[in-house]
Amino acid sequence: MAKSKGVNVFNAVRSSSSKSFKEVVPMADANNISTLSNILFNDAYQPQLNEFVNNLINRIALTIVRNKTYNNPLAILKKGSVPLGTDIQDIYENPAQREQYEYSNEAMAKLLTITDPDTQVAYYRRNRQDLYTKTISREGLQGAFVSWEQFENYISGITNSLYSGNYIDEFKFTKDLVKGAYETGKAIIEVVSEPVDESTSKAFLKKARALYNKMSFPSTEYNAYSKFTESEKTITTWTDPERVIFMIKADAMANVDVDALASAFNLDKADFLGRVIQVDDFGNDNIVGIICDEAFFQIYDNQFRFDEFYNARTMSWNEYLHVWQTFAVCPFANAVILATADSKPATAVALDSESYALTGTGDTEAVTATLTPADSTSKVSYASSDEAVFTVAIDESDQTKATLTSVAVGEATLTVSTDNGKKAEATVTVSAE
Repeated sequence: MAKSKGVNVFNAVRSSSSKSFKEVVPMADANNISTLSNILFNDAYQPQLNEFVNNLINRIALTIVRNKTYNNPLAILKKGSVPLGTDIQDIYENPAQREQYEYSNEAMAKLLTITDPDTQVAYYRRNRQDLYTKTISREGLQGAFVSWEQFENYISGITNSLYSGNYIDEFKFTKDLVKGAYETGKAIIEVVSEPVDESTSKAFLKKARALYNKMSFPSTEYNAYSKFTESEKTITTWTDPERVIFMIKADAMANVDVDALASAFNLDKADFLGRVIQVDDFGNDNIVGIICDEAFFQIYDNQFRFDEFYNARTMSWNEYLHVWQTFAVCPFANAVILATADSKPATAVALDSESYALTGTGDTEAVTATLTPADSTSKVSYASSDEAVFTVAIDESDQTKATLTSVAVGEATLTVSTDNGKKAEATVTVSAE
């Protein structure tokens, strides 16, 4: 008879445990779960129980049970692990420019002339530091030692919860990169009709085919580098066909002929489905999908580790999963967002006054920010440089409006910012009544 997974998990924990643990706790088999329970939950062997729980979650279960967790379909876009430092440097060298050949004294004089490389650099900074936690109670663990099936289910439930929580968030954060690039104007946007019938589906396929083919040629048209800088500097780049990723809403994909779409990408159906990723949505109803170089997504793991704390007061173990990551988009990579409307990022933001005066404690004043253009899709946030002087609360019904509230006598700065980096400031003075 094949061993149950619970037996295998227990024996894997035991094999990684100390010599003293193995001397007290025998190997598991199909029939000795009660014996093992009596040993582990005997107060005389508390050190063995602590060691067992530590090895169970940190070293064994997260490997053995991992295949049951939510599978993030966007995980293929991750670029690896960077455990040291907080910044990642990305360097791109523009292709050399042609020069006209000439045979002259002037040309000879250029022999030792230095031609500076056209090097562009982008930096990606760690921007995620999250924590997931679950508690293993002594009572709950002891109750799981009724059968190997219940033991395995108990451990699976805990590990699945920790892993799945992180993977679901990774999925969302990856989609948010597309949403953020669209809403802040940091991507090339192609306006399309969402495929809902034969006519719109054919038009969508035609657009997708054209973009796929054009990206393979050297061009400045399909990367948004100039949108990341204040200058009009451009870079020339191209994308090899096998590096193209097509991410699309499931609703749109349902209305597109897969065989026709694969043909548009010059791939057979099986190969094409390996390059297309369906998502539920992008968090913005205008976005239908994105065709891009896989390098557009810059996602790195910085820390992925477990810590544990035993609480003697409650006789329980708190398990902590720490996930630190870097999420960014590459300004050098080709990427075109297919959307039903163009985005309108703010080109400027202004406050209705350069200064505001409050008195005493609890005095309030309404402030308003004006975006340019007026119908901009950019998001607005407010901040106080010193909340000991005044606080600021945004109006949930109108993001351009906020209310200042005085706290104590002093002076501080009010800053309004858009999600694409535009800012305006005003001085807030709080005087005595």
